[in-house]
Amino acid sequence: MKSDNKLSLYFQKLGKRLKEDKVYSRTFYSVIAILIALIVVIIVAVSCSKKEDGGADNEISTDSVSENQTAGAPDYTVPDVALEEDAYADVNALVNQYFAAMTTGDTAAITAMKDTAAQEDLIKIEKESAYIDEFDNIKVYTKPGPLTNSYVAFAYYEIKFKDINTLAPGLTTLYICPREDGSLYICDGDLDDNTTAYIKSIVAQDDVVDLFSMVETKYAEAIDADADLSSFMDNLSAKLDEEVSQAMAQAEGNTEEATDATDAAQEQQPAEEQPAENVMEEQVTATDTVNVRSSDSENADRIGQIAMGETVTRYEAKENGWSRISYNGGDGYVKSEYLQAAGATDASAEQPQEETQTDDSQTETAGTTSLTAKGKVTIKETVNVRKSSSETSDKIGVAYQGEHYDLIMEQADGWCKISFNGQTGYVKTEFVE
Repeated sequence: MKSDNKLSLYFQKLGKRLKEDKVYSRTFYSVIAILIALIVVIIVAVSCSKKEDGGADNEISTDSVSENQTAGAPDYTVPDVALEEDAYADVNALVNQYFAAMTTGDTAAITAMKDTAAQEDLIKIEKESAYIDEFDNIKVYTKPGPLTNSYVAFAYYEIKFKDINTLAPGLTTLYICPREDGSLYICDGDLDDNTTAYIKSIVAQDDVVDLFSMVETKYAEAIDADADLSSFMDNLSAKLDEEVSQAMAQAEGNTEEATDATDAAQEQQPAEEQPAENVMEEQVTATDTVNVRSSDSENADRIGQIAMGETVTRYEAKENGWSRISYNGGDGYVKSEYLQAAGATDASAEQPQEETQTDDSQTETAGTTSLTAKGKVTIKETVNVRKSSSETSDKIGVAYQGEHYDLIMEQADGWCKISFNGQTGYVKTEFVE
């Protein structure tokens, strides 16, 4: 009671002062108005925040859209539209061409229709075509894709296998996109997360689920009705896996054998068939003990030494100041300044010793071009890359047909020195252009 009386007395005094003191009254009411405004702002902000949080799970940030999709004005809002059957002539044409190529195993046509085509997939298509007579009763169901003029297509087919009477129903999902010229292709490469999520949302829609269920039912009925089809389908996957594995292994083996055989054949060519320019075979004598390197560069591996007065066979005197010699059954490289024709007077013997250092750490002559690219070469046929210009040299890798490399030097012995994965490598000249 005392508390209530005090509170009542306080408000009486406050009311009296508000009536008598106009300045105090204006200040009091201004503060009250500001407090009310702040409360309203806080309520509105909290309400908006809850709405945004509630809708975040259904939105896709445009920041995560890939560059090519942004250019195509993508719309990642999944539309709630019904499946359309055979509604677009250009889509139907692409799908029918695709199944025609699958029937014949035309991997070149398949490659032209897709943005990516892995070798293993192409081999599988080729092997599977051996079991196929035709694809029949093709129907194409579509829904809009995430890009303008793109489609998520569901291609229904009934496949006739050889020596099997009953057709096997099937359904495949294809993401079909437009090229810059407006033509369509099957996008079969890596998709960004947003596109993948979009397609999954389409597949989860009721009419698409019903379509898949219908096809599964028809397939089960076909299997139940034909024991031969059932047995064939049970074994087909394992057969294809085995055939593809064997073909992949054979392809890799053939590539290796072909490159090795070609290299060996080149090594056996008569000397007169090799380019004659800068080729020689003369006896030279070392004027000082000097390092022998795996290629004509001071940065190349040192494979040995020849002593002062030792005589070796020189095959080439290169313009960059190096000589290619016969060393331990293969090729070696030494600086030409430390060699002279066998039997000649060693003029360098009269020079001070410090001018004929045996350590090849000296700066190369100003005219050297051994490490300067002279252009590019294209590999005409898959070929081994060697550590030095010899068939017996270690293989450091394989250069594949169509690849491009910097040409360091085209040698007179039928080899090209190239820049290969950060190191110097050698390939036969006949395999590059």
